Amino acid sequence: MMPKLSRLDAALNSTYRYCGFAAAFCMVLIALLVCLSIGSRLASVYIPGLTEYSGYTMAAASFLALAYTFHEGGHIRVEILISRLTPKWRRFAEFWCLGVAAFTSVFLAYYIARLAYFSWKFEERSEGADAVLLWKPQLVAVLGAVLLAIAVVHSLVKCIFDKNFQPRR
Repeated sequence: MMPKLSRLDAALNSTYRYCGFAAAFCMVLIALLVCLSIGSRLASVYIPGLTEYSGYTMAAASFLALAYTFHEGGHIRVEILISRLTPKWRRFAEFWCLGVAAFTSVFLAYYIARLAYFSWKFEERSEGADAVLLWKPQLVAVLGAVLLAIAVVHSLVKCIFDKNFQPRR
């Protein structure tokens, strides 16, 4: 691989890892919010928006984990079928699957970004007690979806240019 592409590859791999750390942080934050919600109910204290913030944090954790999980080979694959193919057909199947996944992930990222844009444009607010502008939590979903699309296209490019490409299992 060319030096510039190797540096880009390393930078993207690092970005995916940081997304995994951010998703893990969100999971800890969800646990803290749930504990705070339980504690506040036991103390008969109302804290507005805790349930909504837990939901936003769950969405953030889910979307931020997508690129990391894909990069680490954690998504479901049809390995039983692909493993039985000859090396030539296996490479073709990997290319085809990554092409479909790239198209789908870019499509997803585009429409989630579009949703956030329209939420911003029309100043949509949550129906909870705190009436959060919805585009703010949706931005994290956009970031996660865009990073997933980048991760899939990254793997597709590696599949095209690296003759020895093997996705992580």
